[in-house]
Amino acid sequence: MNILKNALITAGTAMACGAASAQPAVTINGVADAAIFSGKGESTGVKAADGNRKGLLNGGMTTSRWSLQGSEDLGDGLSAFFELSGFIRLDTGNAGRSDAIGPPVNVGADPFFSRLSYLGLRNQSWGSVRMGLITTPMFINSITSNAFGDSMALSPIQLVTFAGGPLSGGTGWANSIAYDSPNWSGFSFALLGSASENQGGNNLGGRAQYRQGDFSTSLAWQKVKKNPLTFADGTSPNDTTAWQLAGSYDFKLVKLFAHLGEIKNNGTETARLNVTYRIWDLSAAIPVGGTGSVLIGYANRKTRDAVGPVPATASGGNLERKVFTLGYDHYLSKRTDLYAAYTLDRTVTNTLPAPGRAVSARGNMLALGMRHRF
Repeated sequence: MNILKNALITAGTAMACGAASAQPAVTINGVADAAIFSGKGESTGVKAADGNRKGLLNGGMTTSRWSLQGSEDLGDGLSAFFELSGFIRLDTGNAGRSDAIGPPVNVGADPFFSRLSYLGLRNQSWGSVRMGLITTPMFINSITSNAFGDSMALSPIQLVTFAGGPLSGGTGWANSIAYDSPNWSGFSFALLGSASENQGGNNLGGRAQYRQGDFSTSLAWQKVKKNPLTFADGTSPNDTTAWQLAGSYDFKLVKLFAHLGEIKNNGTETARLNVTYRIWDLSAAIPVGGTGSVLIGYANRKTRDAVGPVPATASGGNLERKVFTLGYDHYLSKRTDLYAAYTLDRTVTNTLPAPGRAVSARGNMLALGMRHRF
């Protein structure tokens, strides 16, 4: 009887362990980032809508966010995985990055999981397929190859490309299917398509990357035709085509980054445009004392095409925008850092009333912040 009893206990324990090991692993992680800032702007052009302000900035170096991530091993090298991720405004406690925006933009507020919401299958041999709301290859290309990373408040390349610029489609596309290839001796690629679902047209994008040692280069391309319904889909209904070439090299004493790109704004079906913007930037991260880095960046976006006039309070600059940022990032631990940054922002805007007058403006911002990853 003791032998039978021990056998049953052993079998039950094995079954319990097997059932436990089959359960999917779910993790919670994210970033909390806030900064004290002081900003100045002129009555026209850059920062005109904000004016001179002081206060609390949500997401100086990284937009605050949180994520639920899970995966399950299905055997034979195949796994299922998902991610649900949303933005957090630490200054107010609200979800998302923005409330609903009225005329002339007319898009709704960020959905709750407006950063990412997808599920997929992954295999080490053939890559992964995802379905849902997915970050664009263009945004991945930009944030992985500049000294300020994914900062939408301080990074020059982000400010001239994704914030207050002519690029449509935002940083993530809803109703999407994505394919991410394996890494073949340093080379990989990604493809993303977003179905229209009665919102204008379809979106298409892709990215190819080669990384070997301290050198990395990548090329991203996208074509956007969807009209935005929420802030997560962007804020412009214009059809745009864009490409971006990025490169970096780590010299150990300094890591250098560079971008060269173009945005072609075709306007809408009822108001056609043919305006091409050219973009370039340089940035660098200089290690200091093993726990910090000096960060430097400059970016320029410019068009020589005829651009219709906009209200004098329009920020971002529709003829030219130049952004310079100098900062220092100090790590207290692997997960917590303190930073200070100064940004100088200059624009040339063709202002109303028609036929328009080119007005130069400048703004600046000083930010002192803290970032914690959890």
